[in-house]
Amino acid sequence: MPYPDVAALIQDADDRDAQRARDSENLAMLVDREDFELNFDYVSGVTDPDDPEVVRERAMRKKHGIKPPQLPILAPVAQRAPEITAELVERYRAAQKPYQVPEPEKPKNKFDLLNRSRAEAGR
Repeated sequence: MPYPDVAALIQDADDRDAQRARDSENLAMLVDREDFELNFDYVSGVTDPDDPEVVRERAMRKKHGIKPPQLPILAPVAQRAPEITAELVERYRAAQKPYQVPEPEKPKNKFDLLNRSRAEAGR
């Protein structure tokens, strides 16, 4: 086989490998979106907006000035290479941080606990 034909076959194999990698990631992204949509539909269907826990969570978010993200933050659930999955999980957690309610600080003493409980009660 002449060397130009061998070179063309090698180039074609590289191109197909690159296309396969793009197709694989596109398919994984579709799986991530389908998982988000399924979970969103389920949670929306079973969550009671008048539930005291839901009302309390919304009040905490409002108190801290936390608004929902402009675009949904998708969790990487599809099977990918471990290094790619680790990077995507790290990005996902970093993207979620600004939208999480901060953990309350532990009271330093009983007086601090009393003041905090008074503040939460609105006094």
